[in-house]
Amino acid sequence: MSSSDVRTAPAAAVAAAAEALAAAIGEPGRVADADLRALIANAVRLYAAKAEDGMRTPLPPGGGGVTITDAMLLTTDLLHALNVQLFELSMWQAMTGNAIAPHQRIDTPDNR
Repeated sequence: MSSSDVRTAPAAAVAAAAEALAAAIGEPGRVADADLRALIANAVRLYAAKAEDGMRTPLPPGGGGVTITDAMLLTTDLLHALNVQLFELSMWQAMTGNAIAPHQRIDTPDNR
């Protein structure tokens, strides 16, 4: 897919990237660190834009294959890169109300 195709077909580009990344999990050296960091940064920014636009369902049921360790590593690195403490995240959630509400949680019996 050329760079012009990526600009005109973002949904297809995201699907192709997701497939390529899944294929590289067993061989992480196949993806350059800088490229992965850029992809993660843009994925986080897109996720935030969609969340602000109304998307409130987190990852697919079961976390989309993401393990607790995967989530903790990424979260720790993101917070560290931005010099944000966990307490600050908690305070931001409390002040903005930007946390997953109980009725939106996928881990409660009423929402499965």
